[in-house]
Amino acid sequence: MVQVRKAKEVDGNPTKPPRQSRKSKKTTTSTFYTQDWGSLIDSAQGAQVSESTVAQETMEHQQGNSTLSESDGGTCLESEQGKSERDETEDTSFEILTRKSESHWYMIYYDESFNISTDDEDDDDKCADSHMNNQLYSYDEVEDYRVGENIDEVDNSSVARARPPFVFTIPVFKGRKDNVKEEEVKKNNYEEEDLEGIEDEEAMREKKKAFYELLEKRSGVVLDGKSSTRQIRLLKIPALSADDEARAFWDCIKKRRGEYTWDDHIGNPGLLHSACLEGTVDPGLSVKLSVHYDEREPLAFTCNLDSSVEHVVMHTVCTLELPGESADYMLKVRGVDDYLSGETVLGEYEYVHNCIKYDQDVAFTLMHADSVRHSYQRTQEDDIAVLDVRVEDLMSAGSGEVVHHESLIIVVETFETELTRLQNSGFLLVDGMPLQDLPSPMRSRRLRQVVKQMCAILGNLETTEVSESINNLVSTCRIIQQSQPRGAGELQKGILDGEEDIPGQRILSTGSHDSSNPEDLKHLLLDALSRLAGAVNNFLVMYAKAFRVDFTVDRTVDATKEPCDIREVREKVSMKVQGLHRLELEWKYDEYFVEVQLFHGSRCIGQPVHSLNKKITDDPKFYPKVVFNKWLDLGARINTLPKESRLVLTVFGLKIIEAENKNEQPQYIREELGWAALQCFSYEGRKLTQGSHLLTLWPMVSDKRLGPAPYSSDHPRVHGCPVLSVELKDFGGEVYFPRIEVPPPTKLEFSSLDLNTQQQLSDIIERDIFIFNKGSVEEREILWEKRHYLHEEPAALAKVLLAAHSWDFSCLPDLHSLVRNWASPAPADALHLLLPCFADSVVRGCAVGWIRGLGSDELISFLPQLVQAVKHEAWDISPTAELLLERALTSPRLAHHLYWLLNQCLPLQTNMGGERELVSDARYRRRLNLVTRALMTICGKNMENRLLTQEAILRSLYATAMNIKDTKDSQRMNVLSRDLENIHFNLTENPTSLPLSPSLEVAGVDLKNCSYFNSFTVPLKLAFLSSEENTDPIHAIFKVGDDLRQDMLVIQMIRLMDKLWLKEGLDLKVVTFSVVPTGDKIGIIELVKDAETLRKIQTEYGVTGSFQDRPIAEWLAKQNPSQLEYQRAVDNFTASCAGYCVATYILGICDRHNDNIMLKTSGHLFHIDFGKFLGDAQKFGSFKRDRTPFVLTSDMAYVINGGEKPSDKFQGFVDLCCRAFNIIRHNGHLLLYLFALMASSGIPGVTWDAVTYVQRALLQDKTNAEAGAMFSRMIQESLKSWFTQVNFFIHNLAQLRFTGDHSDDLLLSFIPRTYTAAQDGKIRMVRLYSYQKRYNPNKYYVYILQVDRENQREPTYLFRSYREFSEFHQKLCLVFPLARIHSIPKGVQIGRSEVKAVAEKRKLEIELFLATLFDLAPEISHSDLVYTFFHPLLRDQEDTDIHLKKLKSKDARASFTSSSTQSSAGQVQGQVKVSVQYLRGQLQIMVHHARNLSLTSPGQEPSPYVKLYLLPDPHKKTKRKTKVVKKTCHPTFMEPITYRMSQDIIKQRVLEISVWSEDKFSENVYLGSCYLRLSALDLKEEQCEWLSLENQRNTALGHTIQHRA
Repeated sequence: MVQVRKAKEVDGNPTKPPRQSRKSKKTTTSTFYTQDWGSLIDSAQGAQVSESTVAQETMEHQQGNSTLSESDGGTCLESEQGKSERDETEDTSFEILTRKSESHWYMIYYDESFNISTDDEDDDDKCADSHMNNQLYSYDEVEDYRVGENIDEVDNSSVARARPPFVFTIPVFKGRKDNVKEEEVKKNNYEEEDLEGIEDEEAMREKKKAFYELLEKRSGVVLDGKSSTRQIRLLKIPALSADDEARAFWDCIKKRRGEYTWDDHIGNPGLLHSACLEGTVDPGLSVKLSVHYDEREPLAFTCNLDSSVEHVVMHTVCTLELPGESADYMLKVRGVDDYLSGETVLGEYEYVHNCIKYDQDVAFTLMHADSVRHSYQRTQEDDIAVLDVRVEDLMSAGSGEVVHHESLIIVVETFETELTRLQNSGFLLVDGMPLQDLPSPMRSRRLRQVVKQMCAILGNLETTEVSESINNLVSTCRIIQQSQPRGAGELQKGILDGEEDIPGQRILSTGSHDSSNPEDLKHLLLDALSRLAGAVNNFLVMYAKAFRVDFTVDRTVDATKEPCDIREVREKVSMKVQGLHRLELEWKYDEYFVEVQLFHGSRCIGQPVHSLNKKITDDPKFYPKVVFNKWLDLGARINTLPKESRLVLTVFGLKIIEAENKNEQPQYIREELGWAALQCFSYEGRKLTQGSHLLTLWPMVSDKRLGPAPYSSDHPRVHGCPVLSVELKDFGGEVYFPRIEVPPPTKLEFSSLDLNTQQQLSDIIERDIFIFNKGSVEEREILWEKRHYLHEEPAALAKVLLAAHSWDFSCLPDLHSLVRNWASPAPADALHLLLPCFADSVVRGCAVGWIRGLGSDELISFLPQLVQAVKHEAWDISPTAELLLERALTSPRLAHHLYWLLNQCLPLQTNMGGERELVSDARYRRRLNLVTRALMTICGKNMENRLLTQEAILRSLYATAMNIKDTKDSQRMNVLSRDLENIHFNLTENPTSLPLSPSLEVAGVDLKNCSYFNSFTVPLKLAFLSSEENTDPIHAIFKVGDDLRQDMLVIQMIRLMDKLWLKEGLDLKVVTFSVVPTGDKIGIIELVKDAETLRKIQTEYGVTGSFQDRPIAEWLAKQNPSQLEYQRAVDNFTASCAGYCVATYILGICDRHNDNIMLKTSGHLFHIDFGKFLGDAQKFGSFKRDRTPFVLTSDMAYVINGGEKPSDKFQGFVDLCCRAFNIIRHNGHLLLYLFALMASSGIPGVTWDAVTYVQRALLQDKTNAEAGAMFSRMIQESLKSWFTQVNFFIHNLAQLRFTGDHSDDLLLSFIPRTYTAAQDGKIRMVRLYSYQKRYNPNKYYVYILQVDRENQREPTYLFRSYREFSEFHQKLCLVFPLARIHSIPKGVQIGRSEVKAVAEKRKLEIELFLATLFDLAPEISHSDLVYTFFHPLLRDQEDTDIHLKKLKSKDARASFTSSSTQSSAGQVQGQVKVSVQYLRGQLQIMVHHARNLSLTSPGQEPSPYVKLYLLPDPHKKTKRKTKVVKKTCHPTFMEPITYRMSQDIIKQRVLEISVWSEDKFSENVYLGSCYLRLSALDLKEEQCEWLSLENQRNTALGHTIQHRA
């Protein structure tokens, strides 16, 4: 290395040291004086303290380490003892000798204008001791600065007698450090008076300045004449030091945190407010409340939904006569940690609506305010602690290991030593020293090895600049070697520099040099060494800038220009692609090239540009790489760059397929290998990105269209992935993005436009932005041109912004003025402005401002998308992150859910064995880590401790789940109980909430109710004890092995649909459950109580139960014994089935078998397990298992219809489906935007194609009538398909080996609940009355039992089969094994069993059984099991004649669910449902259904169809007909009919609707007709109603039309 040192005086012995042999040689210094030494003396001033400090730091670093010494064999280590001995014997002074000296060689260059004196003793002291200053400068190319001019050789008696010259000292050996005290260094520095005698100081300074600029040009080090720094100086810093962007983020959050102090009761509630729902409250609806207080009996009363919580508290306090005021008490949801606010009403709470949905009482606990625990409250200590947190405490190390300063500094020092050694040897060789006398060989091999070692430490990277510098150095060394006399060359044995690396290969030098001039050779060597030193320095700077390291390179570059804004920079955007490094081993391509393109958000700016195709450079001296070294001009000018723009580079590999025919061109196969990106500006546009950069290559699975540019240190394979080295133009100073001055808005009236333009703009605005993006350029232009007329249309804003021509500085004032003054959209509708395509920070800030209108509970509904929006922000500091963290301060519920959403994006946080390290996750690691740690910091210790406790419980559950998987089935329950006991103990000591919800506070595990499921992943079925005593357990499933993020997203969408339906007054009784992914394929799921799978329900009728119609209806009848309960269950089933049909169709839920469709005892149907969605159909081999739009089978229709035949109940089901579908279609844009925001989440299947799938499913180009007709056809398609039942049957066969969970079930299969004597009344007597033959459809016998109970006047009659008696007997024997009960044979009968003789025989057995049963002890005869068996069921309450010996087939459910009435043939009756609307220039008529049509003949149902006319129509041109529905009095048509006529003509017509029955063998039968006078209707809105049919054939035009408004 070239070391520039200032000459100083030190005390020392000026005598010449004795000559030493090479083996014992210590430190030798070669010194030469520059021609302009006087012009550099100024640099000695102002740097005295820093020099001594650096010297002292260097000496301290050397202590304890070995020093390097030189030997013939290479570099070796010299012990501290040897160093000490050497320093004692070695003279610290140096003697200046001429070439004639036989001792050490020094080269002296002096300006010939100075006098030469023989007083060598004085100047020897001054010059020789100049090595004491260890400050280093780089000496770069000095084309204009020639050393060696006018050089005369002098002997040792003549030295420069003038001012001490500026010297370059070159110590031969590393490890030489002179211990000089700071005071001595200051003392020996030259003062300003040393400049006396210089005649032209101004000229000297100008020359000095030019010299500094030349040195800076290549090495990148500034020499300003006032300070001197070593060329490569590594400074130790904290490994997790933060940049300005992270500091700005934390400063913003800390400022916001300061606004919510610990004593702010609104901003720091400390407890959970029960979640609320948006929407109106029905004041007429009432609920039954049950309020608990201490150990008292609960207080029950009825209350309207519009009653305030304060009123309920007051009523309870007064009724229970509690002390104090009602304000001293609070209501809490029983069993969970949710509190109600006194100012609210009951109807606002989600919990109350859920109780109504499930037909449950609303249970509250009344608590005194003093006994309420504020588990989430922040304290004053938390406020103080936040102030002490530094942003460095929030930073993470990123991926991979940190390159440490300690491992690199040794290599850097060795590199400097080898630079110095090579320069010294080269200079001595040029000056004629014999080869045998050189202190070390004149070869670059050792220096190259040091560089390669440094590159290995830095991730096996090597920039093209380093490679070129090494090649240049090798070439220079060869030139010097070849320039020596022949005799010297012979001593080299013909081996030149570089040839020892490549035997048999000679390296050619480049360029022509005058080898006869030694000074040119020295200059050439200095230039090569300086270039290499500068290249290494630049490489270290690039590496430290790209990756997380614990060092920085002291590279202070003074700006040569004042800061300017981009408006003053008119240069084009250009980038030099230097090389592609660290290629993947599996890449087998012939050539590579790079494509560069500008992006603003997800929008491309201009056209991409490409580099030339290059092959891999494979030089044994270097790492393999692809060298491009090509400047690419992107066309756009810098002053047109948007502030959030970024450069995206895509690497392509080319495979060349040679043509078989020589005349043909070869073919190329191009493949995208990866991409890298770089933001054009730093955060908030403060600085334009300049200089050289290392960019890690990200695989194509991570969408390059999504911003921002990822941090290189976040790559999951940061030390092994491919890397691009690039360079941007350096403008010599900062270039910043100026502030935007927003002008006043321009607002014009929409009504001032002509009607055609208004209609055209309205049509464009109605579309969602995805359809708009695919529209024509003309539409975008007209929208942009008329933007000032649309300021009152919130839906138009996003489309106007997409139509903007540019987002450069000149366009921003108008755009920002538009956004800031636009009509505010609904808060939820503003979410789409956070999509990646809207990159402008002001637009996103305004969107966040509108979203602030959402309450915290509503905000939780969109929390997954808002977390994704944080990813898309251009910089870490953003309004979105600020909003989330601010709301986390005021809402512990939101803070809880936000933490687990962030946690699932960082799966390694939980340390639960998560292996997912997808690029899509790692890409945003730094930002999400920053937000997560900021959240934990600002929310206080109480919240932090609860979250950490949850993580600890999850880790224990994970270990338990893995143990269960690895254990034999016979031992699993023992292992489960043992592991859960430890968890139970921990929860008892430290109660906490489950990740499912912060309100689910648990204080233990109910071990008896815990088990596991016998499925492939062996989920744990858990029951936790609530922290509130005497409440129900909290059930959950812990699952390892499935990615639950899909389930989480699907449940979120279904909940959103349910809220949209409720907002429109449509309650579809939708059941949802919480799903929280907590790591990679790890998560916890809420277990819905009182629910069973369809498989278990159907297989009660055998493995072929899925083909039967009755299983679901029979199961519901068992669960709901009374007629009222059953009817309520059927209504719940119908509504929930409609809701899930619509939801599963829109979301494309697949893999639907009867084990992931469940049914609650209350009749609510719901789906689980959403691993396949968005049309990703499950396949059995190549066989597609999901072949229908959704699951709707005949046994479901049987429940809805109330029997086998279609009824008007099914028409109601169809109407529910169509209405629900159209409500979602009307709000479909919200679903699309939410899916689009999740496209970067990394959830399998959730991509931009998902948006397209949902968009197609919503049928947005259809009217409501057309969409309803299409959905009705899907219902028929699903119902008629037999394949769904076949799929169920296949699944039944596959699941035969599984036995379900391991909880003992002693309940009777036909009576799923337990009943007691207290509930039904004590039994006095039971006798067998008779038996009855029935058909269902096969013949069987039931036995009629007469049951007499106390306090009941009339006996009840029960109907039980012999099989049920057998099951009852078996359960009695299991529960009471010692009881002597008359045995009932199991019913194995040779021959026919269902005959009268067998029934008579079984009657006697049953009578004996009953007699012995009630002779047993009361503990047995009046046990709960006995009362459960004799509990009246739904079939027992039917109006059945007990005296009948034979009962023909009768549908129990049809007896009270069917409302159809039959009539005699020929009588006109019934109704038809139609809707009418004039839309888009046509009359749209929808024929929905007909009901209660008359029979065509006795017992013969019609095959109806509908015929329509627009009267008057003498030529029957307006005749339209629907399809024919076969054999039903309740047909569903769902057919749209259209008439293209003007509205004026339509108003003059009368719509005739007639219903006919098709008869293929005779005339069609007339079933009735009705008429609508269209002039009496408001056709702008859809008019829909049931019209009664009358016998009005051949009605005149003047006929009076009955129309019900």
